[in-house]
Amino acid sequence: MTNLHVTLQKIIPEGILALERRYEILKTVLYSAPIGRRALAANLNLSERVVRAEVDFLRQYDFIKVTSLGMEITSEGYMIVRDLEDLIYALKGLTELENKVSKILNVNKVVIVPGNSDENDMFKKDIGKAAARLLMSIIKPGNTIAITGGSTVNYMVKAIQPLSSTYDDVFVLPARGSVGHQVEYQSNTLASELAQKLGAEYKLLNIPDHLSKKSLESITKEPEIQETLKKVSKTDILIFGIGNALQMAEKRGLPEPILDFLRRKEAVAEAFGYYFNPSGNIVYTSRTVGIKLDDIKKIPYMIALAGGTSKAQAIKAAGHLLKNGCIVMDEGAANEIIRCEKL
Repeated sequence: MTNLHVTLQKIIPEGILALERRYEILKTVLYSAPIGRRALAANLNLSERVVRAEVDFLRQYDFIKVTSLGMEITSEGYMIVRDLEDLIYALKGLTELENKVSKILNVNKVVIVPGNSDENDMFKKDIGKAAARLLMSIIKPGNTIAITGGSTVNYMVKAIQPLSSTYDDVFVLPARGSVGHQVEYQSNTLASELAQKLGAEYKLLNIPDHLSKKSLESITKEPEIQETLKKVSKTDILIFGIGNALQMAEKRGLPEPILDFLRRKEAVAEAFGYYFNPSGNIVYTSRTVGIKLDDIKKIPYMIALAGGTSKAQAIKAAGHLLKNGCIVMDEGAANEIIRCEKL
């Protein structure tokens, strides 16, 4: 398909460009409906003139409809988006890109979706959809699944459709205590939502970050907490997001002296409360309750999610955690990882 892409680019370069542009317009309308033309142009970084012409074409063939609130996708448009996914994936040469990134990171499996989350948040939803498909393909009866929080992990949970046959012998757990102020992105919330969609059992860890050492020691002695932590340590599948170190530290409200320490130590990645430098070494550990590094090394399968050019360094720094698993990212992150490798 890579050869086909080269051939098509030679003979109909404008055709490939139009196909990819219309596909992205349809997807943006699908994810953001109802949406106006001006907002659509801003989301895709296109001129309003170009968007107007493309919208007129898509309306003419009944792929989108315009209401008083904005544009919405039609059932025909939805089918076009679904049918084009594999073609767009192949035309962009993403399989070759996956192989290159897999070798750089020394990770068994890499899944790459089109786009760049730094330019359009819509592509986080595609990362979530790809991760959801992967998760549903590997779950086995009796599995224990641990999940962290985060916006991209949230999109994965949202992408899973309620099942006709449930996993009533599967257990879902938060990988760590609650983080930040956005309840919908916290691991407890996502663990309960995922369990409900799977028809699985779940337990929560209602423990905020940054309690005093004495308070944490007291809480972790509670029988119910100990039971949950014991289950977390025996996880079969771990799902987690990879964050930028300083951004995550600020979200968690770490004090300025710690932020300054992280800067001096060149921390670039965060996962599970561990902060990594570009070489993948831990430079700081948050005071938190949840899965530990020793437990992570024993987990049979892990799924990491991250997207955007700005996450490339973080992915490289935390990639060593994923020898037994898969990382799902977007083109923006993948291309930046390859670019940095060549420097």
